[in-house]
Amino acid sequence: MMKLAALLTVCASCMTVGCINQMAVDTTAGILAEAEGSTRAYFDWESAGYAAPSGIMQLEGLHLVSPNNQELTLTLAKAYMAYAYGWVMDEREEADVKGDFDLAAHHQKRAFLMYSRAHDLVLRAVQDRDSHFSDQLTKDTKTFKAYLKEHWNDREDDVPLLFWLMMTWSSSINNTPDLDALVDMPMVRVLAEWIAALDPGYEDAGALVFLGGFDCSFPETLGGNPKRGKQYFEKALALTGRKNHIVLFNYAVYCGVTSQDRAGYVAALREIIEAPDQGNEHRLSNKVARRRAARALSRTDELFY
Repeated sequence: MMKLAALLTVCASCMTVGCINQMAVDTTAGILAEAEGSTRAYFDWESAGYAAPSGIMQLEGLHLVSPNNQELTLTLAKAYMAYAYGWVMDEREEADVKGDFDLAAHHQKRAFLMYSRAHDLVLRAVQDRDSHFSDQLTKDTKTFKAYLKEHWNDREDDVPLLFWLMMTWSSSINNTPDLDALVDMPMVRVLAEWIAALDPGYEDAGALVFLGGFDCSFPETLGGNPKRGKQYFEKALALTGRKNHIVLFNYAVYCGVTSQDRAGYVAALREIIEAPDQGNEHRLSNKVARRRAARALSRTDELFY
């Protein structure tokens, strides 16, 4: 009897410690989410890149303790997305420019794994909220759109999850070695269209930028619509006041190259490179865009004929 009592006491103690640990992590998650602005405002691209992997590892540890904390899940997914795009893909581009294609492929694979991890995290959070969501991903686009309209129509609560699902999913597809994954892009487009309908300016008009890139990636003969794509980008630029240079960079690359508008391409890239600081909200991401813009500008003669 004494042994049973002692065992129950130990179990109770372990449960209490577990609850305290989760409460501590959940509190930390809220603080980290509030501190996100300081990262956006950071001034040095290099040191931010050095610090990012350690931050991701710490977030993974916190997520292990509290895997159902949506705020923490999104923070971790965003960290993977930012590091993959801003630093790993930068290394891939540098290797590509130097002709080291094996190294470029290595970094491409790293980015894919990070985007895939981010996608798995967000999809899990979506499924936690809506156990029927994954079933809809096997349906046709019309059915999926109707489901979103009926069940995911709250601008404040639903848009963040849907947006990061769209971003992580599209990024993993764009970087996958398996071309069969491209079959999912129409479903990602449905997500983007619905997000743009609910809140077109969310995360610097990210859904509009995706839609613009999607339409400008292909000529009309292959299902694209460059004219509509340019309109998406122009709306995104208007909503962001041209302060987010990632938006401007994508506009230059997708619209300029597809339409062979060399003058517009060069002008947009020079605008990024020559622009003054755009404030705390865009400082670090604009440094990423500036590096990309300088490389893209050096390749102008390769891309236009």
